[in-house]
Amino acid sequence: MRKILIIFFLFPVSLISQQDSYLSLFRYNMLLVNPAFSGAEGKHVMSLTSRNQWSEAEDSPKTTALSYSVASGKNVGLGISILSDKIFIENQTTITADFSYRLTLSNGSALLLGIKAGGNSYSSDPSMLRGYNSEIDPLKKALSSFNPNLGVGFLYQSSNLWFSGSMPRLFNSQREDGDLVVQSRDRIHTYLAGGVNFLINDKFSIKPNLMFRQTKGINSVTDLGLKGGYLDIFELGFSIRTGSIFSSQAILKINENLTLAYAYDTFSNDQLSGLSLKAHEIAIQFKLGSVPDNAEVEEEPAAE
Repeated sequence: MRKILIIFFLFPVSLISQQDSYLSLFRYNMLLVNPAFSGAEGKHVMSLTSRNQWSEAEDSPKTTALSYSVASGKNVGLGISILSDKIFIENQTTITADFSYRLTLSNGSALLLGIKAGGNSYSSDPSMLRGYNSEIDPLKKALSSFNPNLGVGFLYQSSNLWFSGSMPRLFNSQREDGDLVVQSRDRIHTYLAGGVNFLINDKFSIKPNLMFRQTKGINSVTDLGLKGGYLDIFELGFSIRTGSIFSSQAILKINENLTLAYAYDTFSNDQLSGLSLKAHEIAIQFKLGSVPDNAEVEEEPAAE
């Protein structure tokens, strides 16, 4: 922890940007970043993700995400998502409600358009920052704020392909105080993601996937992954992410309703010698029922 604090103090005291949490198992909680996924994967879908980053360090970043969506019929999907982030002096919780509308296309494919509304509750306690002087700086005041926001997204899906784009926050909100030493800002994020399911035979499949995130003023993040599947029961694969991050992943489908996933992240080119920058991530997804038919067909009256 001492080494992490030294690195922290090498940065400017004013933090000018705050990035969204990034999940290696993003596919199992896409509702967090794209409202178009509400109602897109099942009648009822509940996902829980827990990520512990830099697990061997004290006060390391921890992320917990919970989402629920339902396909309510008449091409409408509804959802709610909760994301909690804790890292050293900062705590933030984002809660959003999601709505999607499904447009039926040819060949059984569909285009879903979504909108999300909610807000972010943020708090920080700079008094926890310590320098060589044991006295507490009176300018390091605690900050607490709530910022409402809106987001939009789309999802194209077919039998073996999906592609999505979203901006979960449309407004750039800044957290500040006239006397505050530590400041941060929510930047607008743009996400592009997709995946393909190639069937090799009736038992094996290959599933490449991509996640791209662009944030104004910050380097973009690209995540390329590849998984091999067996009988739609077990998947094993990896992904390589910007920043020399390598993620090993395993997915187990317990039954038609329950899926478990695990990811272990390492820095393949660690420039911070002596620090163990590992991450453990677990995802649980529960599905109940299939997505309702896109078009409702009226039954003809029975002949008398």
